[in-house]
Amino acid sequence: MAIINHGKKEICLKIVYWGTGLGGKTENVIQLSRIFGCPEPVTLNTEKGRTLFFDFSPIEKTLSNGYKVRFSIFTTPGQVIYAGARKLLLEGVDGIAFIADSQEKRHESNIISMEELISELEKRKLSLEEIPLVVQYNKRDLPNILPVEILRRDLNPLCYPDFEAIAVKGIGVKETFNEIAKLTLKTAIEKYLSSCKKSKIILP
Repeated sequence: MAIINHGKKEICLKIVYWGTGLGGKTENVIQLSRIFGCPEPVTLNTEKGRTLFFDFSPIEKTLSNGYKVRFSIFTTPGQVIYAGARKLLLEGVDGIAFIADSQEKRHESNIISMEELISELEKRKLSLEEIPLVVQYNKRDLPNILPVEILRRDLNPLCYPDFEAIAVKGIGVKETFNEIAKLTLKTAIEKYLSSCKKSKIILP
């Protein structure tokens, strides 16, 4: 849940990178930390190099009115055995970036991951109508990838903002983040205005 502190002129938002295992969530966060000059993200890995619980990387931006926006970015572990950890990371989420693996052999896993995301949001009485979503089609440089049209048809039929990416090269990473950050901030402020009918914050 977004935290807006007028005294400190600070807005804190939580963005979760969701998707199947080895789809590129961790690489997105690592690249973001380099792009924005942040410390390397906190990462917990297994012996196989997969994320065990989560990656966490705080990114800050300053708005024209002096308010600082702090984005706490988490990635979920994609493996089936860590379903419980994924569910916990959705608590208080303000925005979601779904990272899809473009390889044909990973398509079913992508679909299952998206279905799980929708189901877990429903359990929290939330939906993608309330929580901003951006979809990234990662690994576009690999052989045996699916056309974007098929990925979009099966993973993004409602036409949320989407981007092609090669996360290991930093391609599409900043664009994905900038879009979900913008939508998350906009939605958080709209919810705040709706709840209190007034605010000192000016939308960027």
